[in-house]
Amino acid sequence: MRQMLNTHDDTCTNKANIQPNSTRGRIGLGLACSISLAIALVFASNGFAQNRYDSEISIALDRLLPESLIASGEHRVTNVRRIGENTMEFEIESEVAGIQRADSIALAVIRIHEARTLAQATSQFTKDNKQLANENRGQINVGGDSIGDILSSPLNTSANVVGQFGSNVKQTLQEVGEFPNPAAGASTKASVTSVDSVFASHRRSVASQLKLDVYSSNTSVQSFLDMMARARGAGRARAGVTTVSFARAEEVEVDSGRIRDRVLSAVLNHEQDALFNTAKIALREARVDEALATRLLEHAVLTSTHKNAMTEYVAFMSDASNRGALIETALNVSNEVQALAKVRIARMYAHYHESWTPLNSLISAGHLALAINKKNELLVALPFDFLSWTAQTERVFAGLAEFAKRKGITSKAVLLSGVNTDLARAGLAAHGFESFERFLFAR
Repeated sequence: MRQMLNTHDDTCTNKANIQPNSTRGRIGLGLACSISLAIALVFASNGFAQNRYDSEISIALDRLLPESLIASGEHRVTNVRRIGENTMEFEIESEVAGIQRADSIALAVIRIHEARTLAQATSQFTKDNKQLANENRGQINVGGDSIGDILSSPLNTSANVVGQFGSNVKQTLQEVGEFPNPAAGASTKASVTSVDSVFASHRRSVASQLKLDVYSSNTSVQSFLDMMARARGAGRARAGVTTVSFARAEEVEVDSGRIRDRVLSAVLNHEQDALFNTAKIALREARVDEALATRLLEHAVLTSTHKNAMTEYVAFMSDASNRGALIETALNVSNEVQALAKVRIARMYAHYHESWTPLNSLISAGHLALAINKKNELLVALPFDFLSWTAQTERVFAGLAEFAKRKGITSKAVLLSGVNTDLARAGLAAHGFESFERFLFAR
């Protein structure tokens, strides 16, 4: 009999009690692994008690995201559904970007920020449309239409206005970023074609003012930056200079947000070669093997934003040995969701290192990295939207519990980006693991 699972408020019992630098904040090691529903059912049919493992999984939206991320004056999350072994798809609706889908919590947080920002920036931009149209009529044409006519369109057609620049997105990404040819190998340095350095500079300037990632895969963001850059190139020096009200960050920031600011500043203000050299020096000082650092920095799928974020978090965890284990986790990524997951692992460890017990060392574990803190407690950071309990999950945690026992380690825990199912929470506890859910959301 299949069991429907729902996550509710009491699912984060331990999470609510954790306090930085307190005995409640002692966290140990855990390793989590999800397996498909089909495999879980095979184990159940072969004699396992079915109610020991998850079958159908239903997780309410408000268990995954804080209320302020679910809806605002500029957006709303209209649907969420399971799409993978540990990931959810979020459907986000906004007037400017239309309906977009984000295949993880990490990407949903980014898309929501972009939707809010573009809605405000576009609204304010349209207030100047009449003047801008007069200044630019006949000077710039897109698809045969004057930009003056395009920018004179009413707000309710703004999605179409932005969409008219969509054909330029591929060229734009090549101009300013490292988005690879799909045939490129994962360790091959992507080629970057600089077509117009002034145009690229305008785009970076607008992105900086609006706190947008110039490497974003969101075509609405790329089109908006194109539009502003072309308007500036036509003499509208203040195009894109808007007053945007940025919502309070729902996720915790490492080093009081200074890491975030350094990453944004570095990506927007430095050329690729300078970024590469600066990051390589930082990784060398963090005692990361040079060949490993080079593989990260030449990776074709990771953008400069991903690479610099990984570098900053690794550098931040001073005195922890084998920080190259975090770099190793990122070398096998093949898409944006995976890249964000690896950055999230590094960020969770950096947050723990800063706010609880400093890390002593990291351990490579394939797609994940485990950690030991200076109290000889073991940790694992899981970038999952949800952790379900399957036969394979149970075997992995049983093995890790035995590993910890052999090492004389009694405290073990999981830092989870998302939430556990009820059975996963009970299963972890049965093997001696504490679990801290929604670890990066502010408490």
